[in-house]
Amino acid sequence: MKIYFTRHGETVWNSENRIQGHKDSELTEKGIEMGLSLREQAKDISFDKVYSSDLGRAYKTTELIVPNQEIIKTPLLREIDVGNWSGQIFTDIKKKDELYKTYFNSPENYFRDDGESFYDLNDRVREFFENYVFESKDKNILIVSHGITIISIFNLMQNVPIEKFWTNRVRRNGEFNIAKYEYGRFEILKKAPKNPIDTI
Repeated sequence: MKIYFTRHGETVWNSENRIQGHKDSELTEKGIEMGLSLREQAKDISFDKVYSSDLGRAYKTTELIVPNQEIIKTPLLREIDVGNWSGQIFTDIKKKDELYKTYFNSPENYFRDDGESFYDLNDRVREFFENYVFESKDKNILIVSHGITIISIFNLMQNVPIEKFWTNRVRRNGEFNIAKYEYGRFEILKKAPKNPIDTI
């Protein structure tokens, strides 16, 4: 199986350097162009299944990539829930919330009452792969998700411990990552370029 997975196209909040989490903002014109570019790149690929986060920015990107194909929406592919950080500017949170340091520097100790831990996110991603990937006979699948969720996907594929969560970093919007899954093992074929800043 080949797994094509991408972060959604650029959104208004991405362009403003705001954290999104489970809250949504619309795709920008650039974000729409990213989706259309991915459609062109994927025009000769026959996807057996297409999966999308059920958050609007991911689903709309998926519709741009494969406008004529069934899309399976699932909350398992949502971005990490960052609670009351959603909608706030990254630099503002960095200045006023000590939890920001824990988020990046010791992810194994990051917990919040109004959102998810990295353990929660990893559990969701593993559940998705158990439900849709590990026993599948599909040849090509497409996954459209989010920056931190894609880190979790890479970490699952490469067996990265939670203490090293940020090893993979956030990838740029609207670019394909590609992996192969065969005989119970993953092989990373392509990683999209790193995002200049870890926006989510």
